[in-house]
Amino acid sequence: MPPPDAELRRLLDTVVRNLSLTVSDVQIGQFVTHFSLSLRWNAKINLTAVRRPEDIATRHFEESLFLATILPPPQGLLVDVGSGAGFPGLPLKITWPAVETILLEPNQKKATFLKEVVRACGLEKIAVRTERLEETVRGELARRATLVTMRAVRPSEEVLHDLRELLAADGGLALFLGEADASVLSKVRGFHWEPAVPIPGSERRVILLGRRTA
Repeated sequence: MPPPDAELRRLLDTVVRNLSLTVSDVQIGQFVTHFSLSLRWNAKINLTAVRRPEDIATRHFEESLFLATILPPPQGLLVDVGSGAGFPGLPLKITWPAVETILLEPNQKKATFLKEVVRACGLEKIAVRTERLEETVRGELARRATLVTMRAVRPSEEVLHDLRELLAADGGLALFLGEADASVLSKVRGFHWEPAVPIPGSERRVILLGRRTA
């Protein structure tokens, strides 16, 4: 049996306090809903290899929300590529409720989970799209995103090219990566890369921020 919501709230309160984030009781409740549904669905489908609630709180929620402490809310469309269990897209959407958000997840079962979290949390201005990145960049989302996020996958140069095609002229990219991978990818052309930002409490994990160049 998953732990009670009160225990999940305690873990999330600690995450929010660690990051010095300002969120409402409603937003904390939405985090709890996402957390609780993640644990229940993970027993049926493989959403994430991380199983312990304490680890999910720190490795998924806290790492995702760390981005909100180093970037302001995007003034436009946020696209989370390969959302999986919803990280970082759902915690960011909850934190930035006014930001139009699209979660890209090609796996049908995972996409169904994401839709259930969106419904249960009562989130607005958010859509889940069950399609691959290479399909998306050929559609109406091309050159529209103000911010693109990607986590738990080391993108190849080809994938980086596709991510670039999602970005508006002034759009930015946030990649959650290992330190070594970030060092390699920061040499890829087509972006102005900032120094990688270490993720607190992680083992050599960073957020690599890049902005599309002309």
